[in-house]
Amino acid sequence: MDWQVLMLSRKYFSLVKIVFSALFLLCFKSVSAHNPDISSLMIYEQNGKTILLIKSSLTAFEGEVDYIYGKDAYKTPEEFRQLVIKLFKEKCSIEINGETIQFNNTQIQLGHETNLFSELVNIPKDINSLHLKNALFKDMSNNLCETILNLNGIPLKQYILNKDNQQEATFKVEDHKWEIVKTSKPFYQNPIILLGLAALLIGAIIAFVRIKKKKTL
Repeated sequence: MDWQVLMLSRKYFSLVKIVFSALFLLCFKSVSAHNPDISSLMIYEQNGKTILLIKSSLTAFEGEVDYIYGKDAYKTPEEFRQLVIKLFKEKCSIEINGETIQFNNTQIQLGHETNLFSELVNIPKDINSLHLKNALFKDMSNNLCETILNLNGIPLKQYILNKDNQQEATFKVEDHKWEIVKTSKPFYQNPIILLGLAALLIGAIIAFVRIKKKKTL
């Protein structure tokens, strides 16, 4: 009896996870299709392959391509797709266990909501850490990317990439769960250090002015 209850619990958990992922994608679809500042990124497994999926409005993709390459850089949908793929490979990267993961068979589905699919090659069986960067829409003023990790049998993880974290994040696996690795900000983004440098600069200017006045007198 206990064994049957355990099996039912596992099946229920798997069903809940699938339903949750589907509901999230459906809800996010209605939002991201209308707001160029919002995108989503999901890494998941399907038919033995690991897939990266990026969704956003066509306006967002067009805006980045036009900004980087110019509005006259393409004349056909296929030329536009190739520029999106080029931009994607320049702006996005994934490292697993410290090794760079290659993208393969990248495809673009154009529409009011545009989807980018890419297969991740040579994913290790055991994942200890994952570093993700998605700067594809970094030039959007208030860009944010809802990120979902759903792979390797590890419970689903959600995280927001935005300008505050430079559109990148590092995750580690602890107790079979994704944990975000907190990274210190560069010194030029640390307000305490900036205030200290400003105080030193002001003090140096005041000292310089006083010394110059004394010499004049």
